[in-house]
Amino acid sequence: MDDLEKILAQYVALDDLYRHLPVGERMAGYLLRVAGQQFTWQEDDFSELARSLAMLVQTEPTKPLNALFDGWEQEMLGCSVSDYVGLGQLLFTAATYRQGRLDLDWVPENELAVFKELTSRAAVEAVLERHFATGAEEERARVAAGLISSDPLMRRYTPNPLRSRPLVRGFGCDYLIPVTPAVLGKVSPMGLYYTGMDHFGPGSKAFERFAGDLGELFEQYVGRHLRLLPDAEVYPEIAYGKGGGDKSVDWIVVLPDLVLLLDAKSARPTAGLRLGPQETFGEELNKKLGKAIGKQIPNTAQLIRERHPFAHIPHDRPMFGIVMTMEPYHLVNTPEFRHALPATDVPTVVASASELEDAVVATDPTLEEAILAWIEQPPPAGWSLRALADGRPVINPILDEA
Repeated sequence: MDDLEKILAQYVALDDLYRHLPVGERMAGYLLRVAGQQFTWQEDDFSELARSLAMLVQTEPTKPLNALFDGWEQEMLGCSVSDYVGLGQLLFTAATYRQGRLDLDWVPENELAVFKELTSRAAVEAVLERHFATGAEEERARVAAGLISSDPLMRRYTPNPLRSRPLVRGFGCDYLIPVTPAVLGKVSPMGLYYTGMDHFGPGSKAFERFAGDLGELFEQYVGRHLRLLPDAEVYPEIAYGKGGGDKSVDWIVVLPDLVLLLDAKSARPTAGLRLGPQETFGEELNKKLGKAIGKQIPNTAQLIRERHPFAHIPHDRPMFGIVMTMEPYHLVNTPEFRHALPATDVPTVVASASELEDAVVATDPTLEEAILAWIEQPPPAGWSLRALADGRPVINPILDEA
């Protein structure tokens, strides 16, 4: 315990590389860095596991996919998505009950029959070595190659390498799992995104096609959840203009007393956004979310008010915008960071997939009731759909099925 307390004291005493920024930026940047450092570990375990299956296996695209066609799972993962996620659950459980250790000899082979393809220890080990395991020398080599920041003041804010390789060899005859939740991150949609980047190559055309397919499936995944709202009429993207070349937001939801305008964005927050306000912070945030907030949502609202070409959408109700993101953009709805995004006459929040999954099944208050209350009296410190998590009465049926 003395050693642990000394380590924690040294950690807290670390300097901050950006402490010389102007006072107005210093605290905001620090809070953003801490949020990116801590909140990524606080996602719901059940949702992280179920979302990968619900989106990649059980959601139907509305147009042909360019990378996720038959056989992609075997090529990229070496097994099905369900086996891959199931393996993550096995690792998480073993590490939890075995003090952060995994020895495959502990797993009776007859119990592996729950998997589709990983039905032997050898098959499990092949996938572990391909995607989950690393060694100290490999990680040192990555640091030496500049793949991991070696700046002692910044390393704690950059992505933990255990999120990409949560199992470590060389500390005993078995695998060491130092940070158990990292296993769940590995099999989450974000983890699969970066596994795809490693497989196809960052910046390659093949990876662009893969990322585009994830975007299409995420958009349809959002639509599946919107249809869970009671008394909702859900309309997909509407084409208009000459030759249908212009598009509305991705989803329009008509509720008894409210119209929701939702645009889905699968772009993830980068390390630059997580490190706090810098010269490029606003520019980067705008690149990812600005078009949805400043153009897509207000343009669609204006067309609805003008009654053409959206005459079937009621124009006599308040309208509210939601920019849906696959991963959380921490603190983005607070005044300290929202000012970097365009101003709009349509009240709009940014919400992640996990927030939507809770919000559509909330009852006390419902999503509609909460938004109407926000419109009537906007809170001064910002608001997010996360506030509706306490009103979730049941398990989300889409996640439950997955």
